[in-house]
Amino acid sequence: MRIVLYYLCGVFAAAQLGKLAALSPPIARELQLGLAAMAALTSLLEVCGATLGGVAGRWLPRVGLKPALSLAVLALAAGAAGTAFAQDVVTLALARLVESLGYLVIVVAAPVLIARAADGRHQAAAMALWSTFVPVGMALGAWSFAHAADWAGWRPAQALSVVAGVLLWIGLRAVPSDGAGAAAEPATPPGPTGALLWALVAAFGAYAIAEVALLALLPSLLTRGGMTLASAGTWTAVAALANVPASALGAWLLRRHGPTGNAVAVAMAISLGLSGALYLGVMRDAGLPAWQAPLAVAINAASGVFPSLVFALLPLAARTPDRLVLASGRLTQFGASGALIGPPLAGAVIERWGWSAAGGLCLGLSLLAVPLALSAWRQLHRLHRVGLTRSPQGAAFR
Repeated sequence: MRIVLYYLCGVFAAAQLGKLAALSPPIARELQLGLAAMAALTSLLEVCGATLGGVAGRWLPRVGLKPALSLAVLALAAGAAGTAFAQDVVTLALARLVESLGYLVIVVAAPVLIARAADGRHQAAAMALWSTFVPVGMALGAWSFAHAADWAGWRPAQALSVVAGVLLWIGLRAVPSDGAGAAAEPATPPGPTGALLWALVAAFGAYAIAEVALLALLPSLLTRGGMTLASAGTWTAVAALANVPASALGAWLLRRHGPTGNAVAVAMAISLGLSGALYLGVMRDAGLPAWQAPLAVAINAASGVFPSLVFALLPLAARTPDRLVLASGRLTQFGASGALIGPPLAGAVIERWGWSAAGGLCLGLSLLAVPLALSAWRQLHRLHRVGLTRSPQGAAFR
């Protein structure tokens, strides 16, 4: 029950990213904002994660992960309420910053709480489930807010976030604490995992720039070709959800071959390389929505294997409960930086050189992530061979 609730907090947080992506066209029309400005507002959700992720990894354990999570869902609800009454871009940005703070706390605290709540045998599956929170949340946000805006307008649609935040707060207050504070350090020395973590999170950051740029700008791309807002929101939701079965494949690979098996390295390279090539077919100046929409789904079906492997490897790379919180903060910082940079960077490239140039940019970022990911895997493989690899729960992948 606790794992499901913590996961739903992550889905709720990611829905705020899909929300503004879906609502960008009507907000831009009413407030007379350009594509790059709307993309910047969309990705502003990640600004606290990009700047304070590492700090949160050190500070949140002192406050308490579960109490912080309760406050975070209320911050998202408050930010949505502020968005509903915004009359200019400054107010929108301030409301988005409040949401950004809540998002940061959730994405650092929730995966650590999930890892602690899951026993060793099920930790990999639980972390693979957590890896789907962004696509599931973005899909839910894009679909629900696009349809709510079509029905009632983009301002009343913010009530969805307010209600969801209050309900999650009630749920978190009702669920008893698992009593898991920071566990004692194991007798085994942590081992030199610092370079491994840096390579892993850097690869994830490059992946996030391309992935979030596509999902954030997909409604604008499809409506530009003549598709309705509701249809564009639905396709964006389907594209985001395509990550979920790919994440299940990643969890199966880890369970069958282990984190240091050759199949994991091959899966990382194929996931990033294939999805990178498909960006060229979606982000095109002369593309047709009838082709671009299903190709966007294919991108996420291919790329979804990679984040599931990253999140499942994170506890092994951290190796102790205290270091897992720090590692989660570091991964959040790189992922949030990528998501913060991605939409405005792609939007600026599109405004200057066109959609095809943005497709080339996303391909280059995907290819950049491949050697970084393989470097992390090789280091983990070496640690495993000398018997240093342990998860914070002591039994993952054993």
